[in-house]
Amino acid sequence: MEFFESIGPFVLAVIAVIINGVPQLLYAEARGFALKPAGFAYLVGAFGNLFTGSVTPISAQAETITVASIKKSLRNNISSILLAALLMISLGIFGGITWIADFAGATILSGMMAGVGLILAGVSWDMFGQERRTTLISIVSAIAAYAIFLNNPNKVVLTIFISVIVSTADFLFLQKRRVDLSKVMEEEGREPMKMSSEWRFWKKDYWSDFKVIKPALNLTVVLGALSLVMLNIGANISFGGITASIAGMEQNFDHLSIINSLADFPSALFGGPPIEAIISGTAGAPWPVLCGIVFMFLTGILILVGLIGRLGKYLPAQSIAGFLLVIGFALTFAPNLSAVSSSDQPMSGYIALGVTAWSKNPFLGMVVGVLVRYFGSYVGLA
Repeated sequence: MEFFESIGPFVLAVIAVIINGVPQLLYAEARGFALKPAGFAYLVGAFGNLFTGSVTPISAQAETITVASIKKSLRNNISSILLAALLMISLGIFGGITWIADFAGATILSGMMAGVGLILAGVSWDMFGQERRTTLISIVSAIAAYAIFLNNPNKVVLTIFISVIVSTADFLFLQKRRVDLSKVMEEEGREPMKMSSEWRFWKKDYWSDFKVIKPALNLTVVLGALSLVMLNIGANISFGGITASIAGMEQNFDHLSIINSLADFPSALFGGPPIEAIISGTAGAPWPVLCGIVFMFLTGILILVGLIGRLGKYLPAQSIAGFLLVIGFALTFAPNLSAVSSSDQPMSGYIALGVTAWSKNPFLGMVVGVLVRYFGSYVGLA
């Protein structure tokens, strides 16, 4: 009897987190990444969690997608993701993730994450300039949902679900419109991709979407990779820690970093987006590890058969504007700013915040924050 009572919440958690990922995957596509290759990343994540028992699943995250696509060159973006994955795997194998986090310190790490929160909020504002009505409806409904479900453990999933559904329903049924992804990409200043709609993997046309992108190595790529490394360290520790705490379990951050970096390889090699740790509703479901594995496996299959890609014309990218604002300001900026303010040396955290938000480069924010902590006293900053 207990088994059947647990099936309902288990299934609902899987569905809710899949819905969470869909608009962010479509956001990645609008930012110039190929969608189908991301399916491989989810399958790698599923098997990685199966073998390690990691409770934190990986998925598309707006902040990583944003930082990884700051540059207009897809080749440079992909190269940065691959280099970052190599660095993260090396760090994870030797336990370097925990060491770096300890060296930078919680204050600077929090400052960097607060800066990333402002970057996300800025993306939401950019979307308002692209599609005002849809963006405004998404933001208003997201703020209302977050306020209503503030004390609900599933407030994040509910906020995403409600804001995306309400804004999308207005777009489809009241405005009677459809998304032209090529136009969206042109407005972003990115070259529209020609993607096959073929879903039968045994057909030659299906594999035409999987074209290996030759990596490049230059200063822009290196700086982008270091930025992603610092962001992933912060995200893995914070998001992994939160997800593990919801499940009442421990999370090995080095294992998590290795899994999400290995997952990036088959995705990025073919032009797909980076995948990272998430704050997941699967942690609050029965059998949280299994729930996360099922979520990633099903999402990977849905992407590879083209089902999620077909939703592109029905789900406007601006439908996640409200979620970006909530997660950027309420869930990332505010709590991390509070952590900086209550620390012993807040100035280094404030500097990390400001430099990250100004440069849109978390690595630079982290480095400057560390420099201020160690040398700021000589110039009156600490």
